[in-house]
Amino acid sequence: ESGISEKYRTANGQVIVETPSKINLKIQIPVVGSDLVQMTSDGEKFRVAVICCVDEKYKKFFSGTNANEYTNLREKAKKTLSGNKEGVAISVFASLRPQHFTDALLMQPVHSNDDYIYTQSETYADEPGTTKKKSPIARVIRGYYLLDELKKNGEGDYRITRRFWFDRVGSIRLAKQQVFDDKGVLETDIAYGIEQNFTETKGFSLPVQVQITRPQERYSVKLTYQVPSEVIIGKSYEDGVFILENKWQLPEVDLDKQAEQAKLLNQ
Repeated sequence: ESGISEKYRTANGQVIVETPSKINLKIQIPVVGSDLVQMTSDGEKFRVAVICCVDEKYKKFFSGTNANEYTNLREKAKKTLSGNKEGVAISVFASLRPQHFTDALLMQPVHSNDDYIYTQSETYADEPGTTKKKSPIARVIRGYYLLDELKKNGEGDYRITRRFWFDRVGSIRLAKQQVFDDKGVLETDIAYGIEQNFTETKGFSLPVQVQITRPQERYSVKLTYQVPSEVIIGKSYEDGVFILENKWQLPEVDLDKQAEQAKLLNQ
């Protein structure tokens, strides 16, 4: 809702995903084609390079740990730069994880151990119609099967971790995946578009559009495969592809160090 998104609402990009933890994502400047942002995750560490931007102060090289939370750092940025767009931008980058994309494109598998149980239910949603002529009164009631994933906590009860929405209209289709945090609050909302044939062999049917929304961090990204037939599936990559180096000599921001400093200040 601020910073680079104000100027670059739509951009081309390239994404490489290998396993649900490794990703290399490039977002390019429209028309020019040079890189705007690059992101990688090797499964443990993530790195984000803001290469070209509206303002020089946004050009940074962020690094952090996938498993870490940076709540204190986000709050510090908001307080220090209250009312300043830079504060909002730092807060968003402190929340940004390349694995938000991997969880959407290559979701984590279901679990078969005793720590998880799954429950099924049904629901209906009032949604806009899918006709070409859009109208505020063109609404449909769509039915869904819900599959909830519940994880046992230390006290012996269960909390929700994920919810899968399966569209019941026509054939069964995964329409949405929702991920919840440790408190049961919605963390990520992933909507999957209509499926199309991918690769030249047409052996894979996948969503041509994936929208990732992070309500707590107030940002949303929509990925659209422009030419599904040219998507490459099944290729392996060297580990270095998923480790971004600061070859642009950007000012570096170690989120782990900053989070530790913010923690010490609050003690």
